[in-house]
Amino acid sequence: MILTRHNTAVFLINHGLLDIRSLLDQVIAIRSHSQRNRGFSVCWPDGRGYYIKQHQPDAGPWEKRSSVAHEAAMLERLAGLAGVPSLRFYEPLRQALVLDWLASSEGAEARAMVGGVPDLAVAQGLGGCLARLHRGLVGIASDDLAGDPPWIIRIDRLYPLAGEDQSWGQAHLVAQVQAMGECMAALATLAAHWPRAQLIHGDMKWQNCRLRGHDCIFIDWELADRGDPLWDMAGLCQSWLKDWIDRQATQPDAAETTRQAASGFVPYQRALARLWQGYCQALEANPDPERLIALCGARLLQTLYEDLAGEAQLSATHILLLQLARNLLVAPRDAARQWLVQT
Repeated sequence: MILTRHNTAVFLINHGLLDIRSLLDQVIAIRSHSQRNRGFSVCWPDGRGYYIKQHQPDAGPWEKRSSVAHEAAMLERLAGLAGVPSLRFYEPLRQALVLDWLASSEGAEARAMVGGVPDLAVAQGLGGCLARLHRGLVGIASDDLAGDPPWIIRIDRLYPLAGEDQSWGQAHLVAQVQAMGECMAALATLAAHWPRAQLIHGDMKWQNCRLRGHDCIFIDWELADRGDPLWDMAGLCQSWLKDWIDRQATQPDAAETTRQAASGFVPYQRALARLWQGYCQALEANPDPERLIALCGARLLQTLYEDLAGEAQLSATHILLLQLARNLLVAPRDAARQWLVQT
């Protein structure tokens, strides 16, 4: 069964998660949230409900080990861990999982910025929530997972060619990065020293953080693997950095563009410092800030590559993002000293 907005209720009824009387007695809202995979919410008027996700292959036959199948396996492994959604049901043949709908929660993207300015309390709270998640993940078995570095760190494996799976803009980016010797050396160092000691989320960003009061539920575990917890932190940092870059108005004078960007960065720097402070305090440890900054550079490259899907060229904003990623990879010590200290 390929799930649609019209047959999702039937799927839930067939698996005992919904009864016909509920359909007759109440108005149930079924909405599509499909992106990379099919997604549907089924909600009652009081806010209760389910979120259903189903594998959506790009082309050809379905994979047995899709990202949705992997997420279901991870959620089963993480059952009962604070900060992780509860898996209600998984249908392996149809590769569809069912989670509780997170009523009364908001995506971090809705609360991280207030009136165009970073909310420092939200930043610090998110850092603390991520640290508590990482402390919980330390005891979760993960030796069976590959533990490969994120694909962007091995950008040397990509060809700078446009095709069905890579736009011209993405191909141009690959070519430019591969021509930057210092960047490639920094990425090689990250890959060579990639830790595999514990499970991490792997795809951290505002959109995968659902805030409820002072707590956070981290959703979308499709990329969970053994790896570096600082990669998750870098994912959160890039959300603030990408927002900052996106708000920059490019000027004919490059020096003026740089000056305005630096001035506008001050509140973002404070948010990053509070994020880092909240993380270190809750973790009760002092991870390497320079490694975090280098990973931020790599994570920004991934964001840039994803933004260029379907694009023919890099825009002025894309070029700013590339310059920032390059600087963080090549000179992480400077940024760590300037950014991660509260002012």
